Amino acid sequence: MSIQRTSELRLAPGITASEDTTSRGTSHVFRYGLGHLREAYILLPLLSALLLIALWSATFYLIKVEQTRAQRNAATVSEEIGATYEAQILRAVREIDQTLKLVKYTYEAEGERNPLPRLKERALLPPALLFDVSVVGSDAKLLASTRAEETGPANDLDELRTLRNNDTLLISRPWKDPLTGEWRLRFSRRLNAPDGTFSGIARVEVDAAYFASSYDASKLGERGVLGLLGTDGVFRVRRTGESVRAGDTVDYGALVPDTEDIQTSLLTNSWDGVRRYTSARQLYDLPLAVIVGLSEEEQLVAVNRQAQTYLRRSAGVSLLLVLLAGLLSRMSWQLAQSRLQAAEAKVAYAERVEYLAYHDALTGLPNRSLFSKLLIQHIHEAHRYQRQMAVLFLDLDRFKQINDTLGHDAGDQLLQEVANRLKACLRESDIVARLGGDEFVVLLPQLSDEKYVAATAQKILA
Repeated sequence: MSIQRTSELRLAPGITASEDTTSRGTSHVFRYGLGHLREAYILLPLLSALLLIALWSATFYLIKVEQTRAQRNAATVSEEIGATYEAQILRAVREIDQTLKLVKYTYEAEGERNPLPRLKERALLPPALLFDVSVVGSDAKLLASTRAEETGPANDLDELRTLRNNDTLLISRPWKDPLTGEWRLRFSRRLNAPDGTFSGIARVEVDAAYFASSYDASKLGERGVLGLLGTDGVFRVRRTGESVRAGDTVDYGALVPDTEDIQTSLLTNSWDGVRRYTSARQLYDLPLAVIVGLSEEEQLVAVNRQAQTYLRRSAGVSLLLVLLAGLLSRMSWQLAQSRLQAAEAKVAYAERVEYLAYHDALTGLPNRSLFSKLLIQHIHEAHRYQRQMAVLFLDLDRFKQINDTLGHDAGDQLLQEVANRLKACLRESDIVARLGGDEFVVLLPQLSDEKYVAATAQKILA
């Protein structure tokens, strides 16, 4: 849409505001300030201070980056170890449960009251050095065992109560073997009589340390943790370095998040007060969770040592920089002054040439060349984004009479006032340019309502 309207614009006489005057005043203040900065006793200490700020900012940033990388790496390693540990525990528990199911099948389907010898002949039992398999009757009396002496609590009331009413895999709390002093765990399943009633219990006992045997000091360090935690908040086993413990009680909900993914958090572990990158995840369909922790102190010891090296180097460079700046402050005053003057003249000339190439020298508005580029750009944008735009052409009636009667200075003041009033009538996004003489043009891009064009034109005329 193009609107062309010619009208007489009456202006108040004596108004001589000019953007060029403001620009020249600002430029003068700027040059005055630069003149003081050219003094060597100000410039060199200032540059030294900036360099020191940059140096120490870069140093602290580098230290922060290294620490962040180390923290992320610790969290990633904790999650990776946790995923591997989870798979190991699941495989071990499933193998134990498979043994219990074999005993249960042989006991129930084949009617073997003591199925252990037959399963042993077929090499279907786990290694006797690690696992003890036993069968207990409904009266809690031991019927058969692969171990010569049964040292665990044979009469476990919770075990009997639970398996009388449920056919599920039951995992006991840990207890200490009185003979070896080692922590042990028991896995149990219900045995049924032919009529489906409770007939006994199949058990597999194993050292709790077996479930933490994958502790790798090269990855976990000496203060890491590898643990198997029950949903009741009791550790079935927990290993740190060479120390293996069990039976500690913690807040399960605070340690194990209620999500399926392994998440790593920097926590101070309640059982020993060590701050660790701790990842925890409950095992699928089992009342257990795997716990993996990496000591923050051990994981960050290398990066903290490197940070001390960075700080010492930065301190040495800072001292050298201060001494060098003090030495050069007397020697470089003349050179710095001449270079600054040459650079200032070159920059000012380039800015002035660029400004005059695209702006009207009298009004400071964009000239025909710049407006043509802006118009083409907005036309392309209007086509691309399906927008509307408007161009308004204006000229001043009887402008020649002002030049003829009052002189060209009055005409110039009139053009400058017209430029100021036109800019006051427009939005920030609108563009006003001087084509030459008393001709102006207004570009209204991004129109949402055609009524704005008429309103703007009327506002300009008013």
